[in-house]
Parts: sequence; structure tokens; C-alpha cells
Amino acid sequence: MASKKLSERKIREIEEAARHWGKLLAREAFPEGPDLSLTLADMEEVAMRAARALVGSAVETAAGEQAASFGEAADCPTCGRSVPLERRSREVTIRGGTANLEEPIGHCSTCRRDFFPSA
Repeated sequence: MASKKLSERKIREIEEAARHWGKLLAREAFPEGPDLSLTLADMEEVAMRAARALVGSAVETAAGEQAASFGEAADCPTCGRSVPLERRSREVTIRGGTANLEEPIGHCSTCRRDFFPSA
């Protein structure tokens, strides 16, 4: 599978969508407007928690779709035998917080080898 990076145009579109989501978030968090007792730090804390949730969810979704592309079985890198793949959850630290990744793992009973399929 060839590497496919997002174009600068697509990244700008995503940034614009995120700005729109930020406006929706502010309206959801403060439906009657922010109370005058709220500080800028309070508003930022709400936004940062939402941003971490957004980043984690986006990474989990993209990585999950990538893992699903391996299908239900893979060839053992040592003997070539087709073995079923299991999915195991693993929490990883990312720049935006954490993400739970469902990773495909194969175990070849012939070679007694565990492996993670790759592209």
C-alpha cells in the first residue's frame, strides 16, 4: 500500500471544519453564553478537554480502519502459513492525550511466533 499524505488543501478544509466544531462546542458548553464569573482559563479547560477527546477519537477511528484492512488472517512472516488475527486493545500516549488502539496480532502455532502484520 502506497503512502498517502493529506494535501495542504485537505488539511485547510479540516482546520476550517475544526473551527466550526469549536463554535458548536462553545454553544454546547455555554448555551446561554459564558457566565461573567468564568475565566479565560475555565473556557480554555473546557476547550482543551474537548480537543483531547476529538484527537483521541480521530486517531482511534483512523487506526481502527487501518487495522481492519488486514482482514481476518495474515501469513506468518517465517513460514508463510495463514493464521487468524486477533484484535487486542492497547492504550497509547499521543500528542493530544491518549488513544485506545485495536491492533491485529497473529500467532503461528507452527513457528510458535507472535507477529503484528505490516503493510
